[in-house]
Amino acid sequence: MRIVFLFIAEPHQIFHALPIAAEMAAAGSDVDVAVASPDHLRMVEQVARAYPGFAPNVALLGQRGVARWLRDWGLFRNPRLPILFGALSFLRQFDAIVAPERTTTAIRHFLSRRTRLIFTPHGAGDRAITFDPRDRHFDFVLVAGEKSEQRMLDAGTIRPGCYAVNGYVKLDLMPRLQKMREPLFANGRPTILYAPHFRRSLSSWDRFGRDLIAWFAAQDRYNLVVAPHIRLFAEASEAERDAVMRLAIPGKILIDLHSDRLFDMSYTSGADIYIGDVSSQVYEFLATPRPCVFLNAHRVEWEGNPDYLFWTLGDVVDDLSELPGALDRAPARHPLYADAQRERLAESIGGDPAGAARRGAEAISRFLAKDAPQDMSGG
Repeated sequence: MRIVFLFIAEPHQIFHALPIAAEMAAAGSDVDVAVASPDHLRMVEQVARAYPGFAPNVALLGQRGVARWLRDWGLFRNPRLPILFGALSFLRQFDAIVAPERTTTAIRHFLSRRTRLIFTPHGAGDRAITFDPRDRHFDFVLVAGEKSEQRMLDAGTIRPGCYAVNGYVKLDLMPRLQKMREPLFANGRPTILYAPHFRRSLSSWDRFGRDLIAWFAAQDRYNLVVAPHIRLFAEASEAERDAVMRLAIPGKILIDLHSDRLFDMSYTSGADIYIGDVSSQVYEFLATPRPCVFLNAHRVEWEGNPDYLFWTLGDVVDDLSELPGALDRAPARHPLYADAQRERLAESIGGDPAGAARRGAEAISRFLAKDAPQDMSGG
């Protein structure tokens, strides 16, 4: 049985799924990898270094036809649908396609009837975006933790017998990568991570971002890392990005709008306090429980709303003038939130992430070994 792990979206999704491929290959499965750009290849190499002996065949998609034309004209970095339809003859070779995004469901009816689609979600946040009706078109789904499991069952996007709870694969991978990392700063000051969401209607960036950086520039108690979701500035002009990058101060304020470190947990593992809004990166930060402060930039009535469950894990401020005091109090107030952080993390990622990739690999292998035709009825 031939299996391909398919990555047509942002390169960071490789960290959420490729370790499963490494575990499947180690157990003897025939595993290939297909990616949408040379940027993805760097992520594949990182995972391969973390799993010695993992050396899959890697296909680079979208290098001709409409996908290539759209790229050459600068219209799309990774034009997902043209890549998918351009790769149909390649994808039809496989008995199973494992993907960490949902656009792949668009080609379901253009594939062989024997080809099974398997979904490995690439986050474990509280936003309702986690629950997408396209999930129903997968034959099998991996779910990070009990919280997502229950909400997806309630939404009808997964069904009993066609999913498995395996834990948070990226956090399973990260200890392997962190062994080679240097500290973010060498001055001994506490480091604050500011990680705004990419969606402007939810993000704190437009209202607070530049003023927040200006406040940190004027003080000497903290270091600051500004590491937004990579999509926040993906469509920005070079001039817009340069204007933000000029706010960096060497040895004090690090600003990163596009590097691989935005999604390899260099920042979430290296900071002491987290400032965020609605990004699910908070759960990666809380792999080691630490103080958090949340920015309510849109004056949301959030209490009791399950989409904002993570805002119960630290103080929430509605105005930037409240942030300095919240930061000063955060270490002393952390014991008020530490137990809840551990509980929410366990719900979100299934407890200890160690072994999540192996559990995902075993669950996929068990599913693919089934012969009953009802297992193919997902779409």
